[in-house]
Amino acid sequence: MSLRKLQSLVSRPILLKIAYLFFTYIYLVFLKAGLVLAAPPADFDPKGPFQSEMVDGTGIIEKMIKEADSLKDYSLVFETNTFKGKETISERGKLSFKKPKLMRLEEIGDYKKGSLAVLGKDGMVRAHAGGLIKFVTLTMRPDDKQLDAANGDKMEDSDLASLANLLGRRLKEGNLSRATAKPVSCNLGNGSAYVLELFHKSNPTVCLKRVYVDPRTYLPLRWDDYDYKTPCTSKWFDIRTNIGLSDDLFKI
Repeated sequence: MSLRKLQSLVSRPILLKIAYLFFTYIYLVFLKAGLVLAAPPADFDPKGPFQSEMVDGTGIIEKMIKEADSLKDYSLVFETNTFKGKETISERGKLSFKKPKLMRLEEIGDYKKGSLAVLGKDGMVRAHAGGLIKFVTLTMRPDDKQLDAANGDKMEDSDLASLANLLGRRLKEGNLSRATAKPVSCNLGNGSAYVLELFHKSNPTVCLKRVYVDPRTYLPLRWDDYDYKTPCTSKWFDIRTNIGLSDDLFKI
């Protein structure tokens, strides 16, 4: 059903009011799903440095940018926990990417479950919510706020290259970086990762961001944002690169 036809069906005042209440209810259901009363995990702590002796992290950031930019396509599963006061919004989804900038984002957790957004070749996003209103597909710009993640991140900025380049821009803006000299043991990826931190010269004991980087691929495994209005932590799993994704995947 097209959006125009749907609008015509609810053009009468009483039907318009019923439709408004219905869609508001559905929206709130999807918004509350994935929202739990929980404090951030113990290891989500902006206090730094991670180790007493760390090295300049610029080299790792440069490798992250190079490796992410070299990928032709990939798919991954992500989990993001956004901390809003005493509440935590848990988001789980699947991201597919293909150069130059084709993206497909599917919500597979409780938060907005079933929602799908696809950034196509024309630079526009086709998206629909899950559940009872998945039959309504909207076309919007990639920077539309309706496409934002729970932590405020833009869909168009959530690919690996955009994230790596963000770190590079932060260095140019005057922030500093440090990293562990060697990978440390952790429960991410293959069991080890470099720990990279961004901080400001005036306050080196407080991290702005902390990123756990795969020592083989130089792709992020975990990303903590302490400098957000709503702090959050993200993890990436099942990262599959250069797998020959079809253009048809990026269509609705």
